[in-house]
Amino acid sequence: MRVLITGAAGMYGITLTRRLLADDPHAEVIGVDDFSRQYPGQDPLTVEAARCDRVTVETGDFAELTTERLEDLAPDAVVHYAARISVPESMDDPAGYFAVNEHGTFRFAHAIAGMRRPPLLVYASSPEVYGAPVRVPMDEWHPLQPRSVYAASKVAGEMQCLAIHRWWGHPVVVIRNFNTFGPHQNLVGYPAVIPAFIVRALRGEPLRVEGGGTQTRDFMYIDDAVDAYARVLAAGPDLAGSVFNIGTGQETSIRDLAELIVGVTGSESAVEVMPGRRSDLPALCADTGRIERELGWRAETPLAAGIARMADWLREVDA
Repeated sequence: MRVLITGAAGMYGITLTRRLLADDPHAEVIGVDDFSRQYPGQDPLTVEAARCDRVTVETGDFAELTTERLEDLAPDAVVHYAARISVPESMDDPAGYFAVNEHGTFRFAHAIAGMRRPPLLVYASSPEVYGAPVRVPMDEWHPLQPRSVYAASKVAGEMQCLAIHRWWGHPVVVIRNFNTFGPHQNLVGYPAVIPAFIVRALRGEPLRVEGGGTQTRDFMYIDDAVDAYARVLAAGPDLAGSVFNIGTGQETSIRDLAELIVGVTGSESAVEVMPGRRSDLPALCADTGRIERELGWRAETPLAAGIARMADWLREVDA
C-alpha cells in the first residue's frame, strides 16, 4: 500500500508512518508537511526519510496539492491529519483556522475527488465537534454542537469530505480522535494538557488546574490511536461513509490527571487550582462500540503507562 499522510511530521503522522513501515515491508509513505511547527531536536519525518527509502517527503501546504500532483504521487490511501488544533488559539485567530481547517480541507478533498482512481480518504476529526455533552459517553450519533472556531472548523472538514462520498461515492472515513498524547506532541504555543503538565512536573513547577479541575477528558495513548487508523486502512473502501470514535471510554478529571502525573514522574510539584474558561467543555468521553464491533479495535494502554512513556521521551529530548 502507498499511503499519503498530511501533517506527517506531527505526533499522529510520524507514528502512523512508522507503524505502516513496520507492518508491511512493501508499504510506502508519502509524508506531506510544511514544517511550520517547532520540534525538540530535528523533525522526525526528515529523520525517518533519511533512514528508510520507502518514505518520500513532499514539503509544502497540503491545500496546494493539485489533482495533477496527486496523480503523480499515486497514493492508494490518504490520511488527512494536517490541521491547526488548539481551542483557545482558534478564538484568537479564527481566520487562520478557517483558512487551514475549513478552506484547506475543502480544496484538498476536491483535488482528491478529481483523480481518475480516487484513493480512500481518512479524515482525522475531534470530539470537540460534539460540544457540551448531551450524554456521556458520546457515540457517533451525538448532536454536533461546536463551541469554538476550532470545533466548527472540524465539523466543516468532516462535512466537506463526506459530501464527496455522498455525491460521487468517493471512499471516505471519518475518525474522531479523543484526547491523544504521546511522543512528538507539540510543546510550544498552546500545548495540550498532558505534555504541558509533564514538562512542568519534570521541572518541579506548579501544575495549574483551571476551573477546579472537575472537567473530564478521555486520554488515549498515540500507539492505540494509530492502531485504529492502521485497521481502517487495512479494511479499505468497504468502510466508506463510516464515522468512528476512538478513545478509551474512561473519564479522567483534570485534577486527577495532575495528581497522577506528579506521582508517575516522582515530582514535588504542587497542584494549583486556577479560574477556568467559561466555554470549557465539562466532559468528553468516547463510546467506541462501533469501531470495536466492526474492526475489533480497543485502546489498550493504561493512562499511567502512557504518561510514563511520554515522560521518558520528554526527558530524552530535554524539554
